[in-house]
Amino acid sequence: MSKTAVVRLVKSLSGSEKRFFKLYVKRQSVGRVYLDLFHIIDAAKPGTAAADAAFRKKHPGASVHNTARYLVKILTDCLIQLKTEKDPLFGLLQSIMRIRVLQERSLQEEGYQEILKVRGKADAVQHPLVEYLSYREELNYLVDVNFPGITDRQLVELQMKAKGLLRDMNSIHDHHSLFELLKYRVVHAGKISSQEQMKMLNDLVLSEMGLVTHKPANSFAAQKLHLLFQSFFFTYTGEHTTALKTFASLNRLFEGHMQLLDHPPLDYLSALNGTLDSLHMLGLFEQMNFYISKVEQLNQTIYPEYFRSQVQKTAVLYRLILLISENDHAGATAYISSLGKDWINEYDMVDEEKQWELSFYMAISFLRLKNYKKAHQWINDVLQQHRCYKHWLVCKAVRLLNIIIYYERGERDYLEYEIKTYKRFFGDRQLLKSELLLFKCIMMNTNRKPAGKLQVQNMISEISGLHHDRFERQLLKYFDFAGWAIEKMKTAGRYMVR
Repeated sequence: MSKTAVVRLVKSLSGSEKRFFKLYVKRQSVGRVYLDLFHIIDAAKPGTAAADAAFRKKHPGASVHNTARYLVKILTDCLIQLKTEKDPLFGLLQSIMRIRVLQERSLQEEGYQEILKVRGKADAVQHPLVEYLSYREELNYLVDVNFPGITDRQLVELQMKAKGLLRDMNSIHDHHSLFELLKYRVVHAGKISSQEQMKMLNDLVLSEMGLVTHKPANSFAAQKLHLLFQSFFFTYTGEHTTALKTFASLNRLFEGHMQLLDHPPLDYLSALNGTLDSLHMLGLFEQMNFYISKVEQLNQTIYPEYFRSQVQKTAVLYRLILLISENDHAGATAYISSLGKDWINEYDMVDEEKQWELSFYMAISFLRLKNYKKAHQWINDVLQQHRCYKHWLVCKAVRLLNIIIYYERGERDYLEYEIKTYKRFFGDRQLLKSELLLFKCIMMNTNRKPAGKLQVQNMISEISGLHHDRFERQLLKYFDFAGWAIEKMKTAGRYMVR
């Protein structure tokens, strides 16, 4: 168990979860060294170094690794108890364990009654695995008591129902496998940026179409996986109009089966986020308020605080995007200030990509107001506190904006170094035309030897064409890097371009 894992776990706990943990600990008769580690991590800023040093100082003879491992065990035991009361799947699995205990103690009849209860609940919430386990437990029970009052035909019917559930699970497994392969290829290739890269996904699309024709009838899981696959595929191949339609279907499916959603409904939040992202990509800002309100409706006390924090951050993100789309940058910065100082750091390790997006758009507002110091502060905070992933386009956007801020501040000495670092990290072969042309524009504008008028006009013409490329628009949705480059080329006095 890594020390980073225990830090992330402690930092994800809500106030009520921490209180439950402390009450749970009071009932323990073992040593409380792990409780000291909990308090140290809870009080420290995110990261392991400070907590590690503080723990070693207080308990020089204790192993940080072993203490962290035991703390994770105790914390997860507490969280499981809490989720058993609220999450249907946790409750069903606990019932399966109860059945096993009753059977081991020769309470077969009591165990059998529990089996029937579990099956009814599993069927109602469409958990085929638990439903299959209930049939398996019933068949085991019948074997143990020598099949009282059951005919040959009834026994076969039970066996066939169990086998049918296995077939359904096999279909769902195949769908999961295709979705996982799709995501794997996209993550390792980055955003799809050419027709050649799209061809790498054709086999998965064809296989998914074959599965859809044989999916289990009326299966919520199968419908959800199909729409998730389609929405993910269309989003990452730049087909945002089609992706938006798919997300709309996915939202209707979720809203029609609210009782079947996980607790908390992370898939539903992800679908709403995907819908808003597609609307942003297509420039359909007037439709975003409707879906933002749906996101805000998920901010309910029945859900864990870390989830509610992600709901709030999602709503804040798209309200920022709306304000920026209206060029109301003063309104955007006032909105940021109204939220206070601490909200952005709450549960910041739960969804790091959201942290990158929020910091980016906050920096955009301050950049447009020419408050470069504040813009750089937001950029530096996220660069220092969160890992940069090559397959996240927002990480590219943040680092490109960082380069632009250096340019706007006139800090030319940093530009060449930052550009080289950027290319080395993301790889020259993985760069889009918009990135390469942005760098070329910056270097031309900082070069002591002015470029010719014809060269500048050709650059402007080449950059202008990027807005029509669906692959380039995946990066340009964050910020019009192409438009910024054209503006700088036109306004550079030495070129006299009009």
